[in-house]
Amino acid sequence: MKTKMVYLTVAVEMNAEADEREVVENCDYFFDSSEIVSAAIEEIFTEDEMVDKKEQADLYGLGSSNFA
Repeated sequence: MKTKMVYLTVAVEMNAEADEREVVENCDYFFDSSEIVSAAIEEIFTEDEMVDKKEQADLYGLGSSNFA
């Protein structure tokens, strides 16, 4: 079967004191479709990191995102 990869931007608002990686690692998420082969969270960016990324080359197309 031939497949293709698409990338999604998901914003998760959480308590300021929360450890972002711990929260995301313990989250349940579902992308439910018979057409989906697999899904995984690849990277986690904080708000500060997103600001830094806007100033760098837009390697992942984040500049066109409404949340980046």
